[in-house]
Amino acid sequence: MVSEKVILKKAEKARWIGKPLLRKEDLRFITGKGRFTDDIQLPGMAYVAIARSPYAHAHILKIDASKALNLSGVLAVITGKEVAEEINPFPNLLPPPYNQIKDYGIAVNIARYVGEPVALVVAEKQYIAYDAIELLDIEYEPRHPILSAEDAMRDDSIKIHENIPSNVVWHKKFTYGDVDEAFKKADVIIKKRLYFHRFTSAPLETNAVIASYDRLSDTYTIISNNQRPVFNQFFIAHALKVPTNKLHLISPDIGGGFGIKNDSYPYLVLMAVASKKVNRPVKWVETRQEHLMASTHGSEVIYYGEMAFSRDGTILGLRARAIHDEGAYMRREPIGAFNFIRHATVTYRFRNLEMDIYSVVTNKCPVGPNRSYGKMQQNYLVEVLIDMGARKLGIDPIDIRMKNFVKPEEMPYETPTGALLDGGDYPKILEKVCELVNYSALRREQMEARKKGKIVGIGIAMGMDAAPINFSANRIINPEAQVSGESEAAWVKVNEDGSIIAAVGTSPQGHGHETSVSQIVAEALGVNPDQVYVLQGFDSWINPFTPHSGTYASRFAIAGAAAVYNAAMRVRNKILQIASHVLNVPIERLDIIDGKIAVDGIKQDLDIKTIAHYAWRDHARLPENMEPGLFAHFVYRTPFTLPKDDKRGNFSLTYSYSACIAYIEVDPDTCFVKLKRVAIVEDCGNQINPLIVEGQIHGQLGHHLGAALYEKLVYDENGQLLTSSFLNYLVPTACELPSYEVDSIITPSLFTPLGTRGMGEGGGAPLIACVNALNDALSVYGIEFTESHLDPIKIRELIKQVIKNKI
Repeated sequence: MVSEKVILKKAEKARWIGKPLLRKEDLRFITGKGRFTDDIQLPGMAYVAIARSPYAHAHILKIDASKALNLSGVLAVITGKEVAEEINPFPNLLPPPYNQIKDYGIAVNIARYVGEPVALVVAEKQYIAYDAIELLDIEYEPRHPILSAEDAMRDDSIKIHENIPSNVVWHKKFTYGDVDEAFKKADVIIKKRLYFHRFTSAPLETNAVIASYDRLSDTYTIISNNQRPVFNQFFIAHALKVPTNKLHLISPDIGGGFGIKNDSYPYLVLMAVASKKVNRPVKWVETRQEHLMASTHGSEVIYYGEMAFSRDGTILGLRARAIHDEGAYMRREPIGAFNFIRHATVTYRFRNLEMDIYSVVTNKCPVGPNRSYGKMQQNYLVEVLIDMGARKLGIDPIDIRMKNFVKPEEMPYETPTGALLDGGDYPKILEKVCELVNYSALRREQMEARKKGKIVGIGIAMGMDAAPINFSANRIINPEAQVSGESEAAWVKVNEDGSIIAAVGTSPQGHGHETSVSQIVAEALGVNPDQVYVLQGFDSWINPFTPHSGTYASRFAIAGAAAVYNAAMRVRNKILQIASHVLNVPIERLDIIDGKIAVDGIKQDLDIKTIAHYAWRDHARLPENMEPGLFAHFVYRTPFTLPKDDKRGNFSLTYSYSACIAYIEVDPDTCFVKLKRVAIVEDCGNQINPLIVEGQIHGQLGHHLGAALYEKLVYDENGQLLTSSFLNYLVPTACELPSYEVDSIITPSLFTPLGTRGMGEGGGAPLIACVNALNDALSVYGIEFTESHLDPIKIRELIKQVIKNKI
């Protein structure tokens, strides 16, 4: 009898990065099992309501709390003066003397915007706290509010902060190349005053804080939906006058952030003060009106911009004066004003650039991060001027962009400001979006519609968003700033029974990090993502972190993903070291497939569970001198350097980009703009989970289309916010927005460990495409719209003026 030789087939290793897996988190959320800050109840918890200034600018002459304190259930009334005695003012990024702005998160003697906190009421029940606010006797002496940044810049303007020299708190001119020569050579110069409006993120969940002070340990536990609690712990600890080890910061599930929940740290401190005052845990949940009035607003900018073109459409140069209305306090600003530098020329090759930047304080709500913070504004400036130039030159807006793109073969490409573009194919992505809508056919459709008297337009815009931020950028704002680089931490552990757990330093707000992290760990360890449990939310006493930690500036796919991948790879390497010792096989021949050790691709009986048992319990089986356990902590350091000089540097690692086309129709009677069609193509490099990527694209489409057509924060001449509820701040629903045509291309980042780029912010391309579409529509009247919000009243006034002049 002849024995047959058994041929073992090599196992195929599963790949999990790049798979469109359903989100693990969704079951919890759609079944109502999410755990948000307001869901948490602590024993003995009291409630806080905030009395807010009804004036944009006023002296506070008196706060009489006697009636409120006599109301049954009221525990305390805390004024701004009391807070100022308890805490340090918050630091800001400005150089002296402007860093001396006194910001306590609450008005002290002077209220500087409508909605600024004036007093805290702490009570047994929430309704009692609100009732007590009505009993406060607060006397104000109103002052003239300064509501225009241009007015605030005047030498004779009232100072918003009396202890600093000017309302212009930061100013710097950035010049690259020979701008004057470029404009001398130009055949066409487009010169416009452009305005980018205030809007917000309007997340479903408003800000919420629970603070609990423990007198015995002098420790504050702060539960909140702040999206970067550890990043903010420096500001919190500084204000509360405690070391950071006295802060226990927890972020449970968060119902949307979009940047707006970065700067809620003043409320965290105010609640900590309230808890210490009454010696009980306290909870504060922001109302929608409070959120719209006094949380954070997106960047508001006036541009005086000029773009120079040659006759063939080549962009020769750009110069602009940018006036940023920062509101009353400088918290994360002037980062938004400075952010132009991260991709100043967007996707284009021109080398001559001048940006004259002003940050100006006014009597409005403070400005802070809001999806594509400071970057969509720069994109708006560049893209609108390009479209106007194309129209003046008689060149199709697609063709003029194709002519000026940085080419794929030029990557990595260094821009005039020192940004190093990390790859991409700009012509391909614009071609792709044109294919989605059949651009030539859409133009024919537009021509036929115009013959019928319809006011229709097609707009194109490129978007770019740089991520993450290199904090050495702060040194250009303030040369004394001793910060640089960026980092993130993660740990991965295989327990003794082979189960796997991972934790990251990021605080997701609907990003699907539990799913993405499980995919990354599964890929590294050769297991199924269902075998990986990822810690929910963030807890500074449990999760790994660095001072940069949090979810902001589209950093997870770069820093967060790299940290957890490297931690998982360290665990993987230790598993293979143990397997090599047990099997007496060189480690180079080993792999992990479906949780089993494979030799030359052939799965063995030895699995991760057995090796984990050895690592934690059966130490005699381990190689000599090996540390027991299967655990790895990794801190990823983003490879950033210091600025090249006082105006140049690479302040991001990746530059995701998109191309968007919008087709709109203007109602001839109301001048309301209707979206007929929207298409967008994105490139965020390698995608960890394409399903999540598509969801992020939908999110930024809704956000930026909403801002273009519906959402605007409007103040009257007295500084009253007229759009302080969803009755007048119009957030679009699925009914108002059309179906999207969405696609993507993939060109891996040249610089990140996984080839990924930041994702989800978008650079404002949908908003800008709408503006350009409106100007295309209005070109039949020979007029151009110069604002980012497509206000039908202003459109109607423009058209009526043209018709009147013709009569």
